[in-house]
Amino acid sequence: MTGISCAFGRGRAWLPAVVAAASLLVLPGLAFAQNPKPLIWGKPSEVLSTDPHSSGDGSSWTVFYLIYDQLLSTDDKLNITPKLAESWEQVSPTSYVFKLRKNAAFSNGRPLTSADVVGSLKRLTDPQKARGWGKQIGGVNVVAIDAHTVRIDLAKPNTSLLSILSVATTSILPMKEIEAGNFDPAKGMLGSGPYKVAQHRQDEAWLLERNPHYWQSGKPLMDKMTIRVMPDDAARLAGLRDGSIDVATFENPDTPRLLAAIPSVQPVVQKTPNYFHLDLSGLSGNSVFKDRRVRQAAALVVDRPAIVNAVFGGESAVEYAVPSAFGKKLCEGLPSYTLPRKERVAKAKALLKEAGNPNPRINLIASSVLVTYPLIAQVLQPQLQEAGFSVQVQQVPVADWYKRVLTTNPKDSNFDASLTWFAGFSDPGIVLNWWTSGFSPVFTTFLEPVPEYGELMAQIRQTPNGPERDKLMTRACGLIESSANMIPLVGKPDYIGFRRDQLDARFGTLEGNFDVFKYVADFKRR
Repeated sequence: MTGISCAFGRGRAWLPAVVAAASLLVLPGLAFAQNPKPLIWGKPSEVLSTDPHSSGDGSSWTVFYLIYDQLLSTDDKLNITPKLAESWEQVSPTSYVFKLRKNAAFSNGRPLTSADVVGSLKRLTDPQKARGWGKQIGGVNVVAIDAHTVRIDLAKPNTSLLSILSVATTSILPMKEIEAGNFDPAKGMLGSGPYKVAQHRQDEAWLLERNPHYWQSGKPLMDKMTIRVMPDDAARLAGLRDGSIDVATFENPDTPRLLAAIPSVQPVVQKTPNYFHLDLSGLSGNSVFKDRRVRQAAALVVDRPAIVNAVFGGESAVEYAVPSAFGKKLCEGLPSYTLPRKERVAKAKALLKEAGNPNPRINLIASSVLVTYPLIAQVLQPQLQEAGFSVQVQQVPVADWYKRVLTTNPKDSNFDASLTWFAGFSDPGIVLNWWTSGFSPVFTTFLEPVPEYGELMAQIRQTPNGPERDKLMTRACGLIESSANMIPLVGKPDYIGFRRDQLDARFGTLEGNFDVFKYVADFKRR
């Protein structure tokens, strides 16, 4: 995710100004150190929140992974791997025991203990705070068995738990400092990850320095890292071209072609389980999509392969509610995917006629936050018109998009159709939760409640991985197709470019958690 697109599709935490912690105050005008040369990342957008537990935007998450640790991580196949927890055991359907690394410490030198894990997870799951990722975990009790052993007891089984504990929003915070009032995560960052914040200039740059107490001895290999906030694609491309930056991240589907034309730059198209989706308002205002038949008609005429080819030049794929990255073909048999297009268009026209509205007029919002949204909208417009829709594409400012679409106030929700995207993470149960009415305060403003879906998701959460859970998820896909409120479209790959003549670096081939610099501890100069 980039810019202010959201890590679980919506929602974000705003800060009037993001500043470093009290012990890391920014000195105005202080120049960033240039010797030895730091690792330099050209980043499209500024961090929007410094508190991992409240953040909902991928732009912040990518930085959290550099500063904070989580109990677990994932590999390039989305399998769960150790991080702060060097081992774990599921001792019952609802109980897990985690053994923590004894050499883990925060960048201020204080050892990280079970108390930090217990306090962090209690803070995250506090029902009074209504944090989205606390809901993903559900009812929980966390206890310290000893200084480096933690037990998590769930009220009900949750098969997604380990995957949830690998996400930036479950970062382990320095609870002793927080409780003493010496550190406020809403104003700074203090973690046990590979780097610590040394300086920050809002909307310009972050300077990170090596955490001398990092649990991976002798790492990171590069002592410093500068994050330059560079919203303009051309500026990042120019920085790669002249070697003034080492790595840049992008959203533009044209990026691979543009990067390939720059000598010594290695383009990386990173696969993800993330995908774009079309939201149709089943509740707001006078939207024609209050009629489920009209929503179903729109879903039927979507031509996903055309979007893949026209917008992404083939560097994407048709996507489903259960992302294809998980290797589970659970949604492919649905009519909106399998019926010939001519037949789908005919069915769509019949549904509109049955609804008494053969030529509905709709506005399709394509926020300016991503260049991809207007491009997808331009492809969708004639597809929808083929069934009889009259479609006006509206490219609206980001603030208007949030006010009209990504609002938690039903009175402010005012749209027909809009484009956004979901993160897939490392377990399909996580992303499927967002269709549950009431699970997200944002989606509740336009999702028509489907009680059966909520009951089904409760079963999916509690069913172990295997054929039975897969059958339940296939049923979920069917209900999602029938309700036609949020329609999966195509995959959202990530684009990275780096100077292979300057940097010896590895980037994951498949990443579900926005951990772009997962292997940064091993980066080194050539």
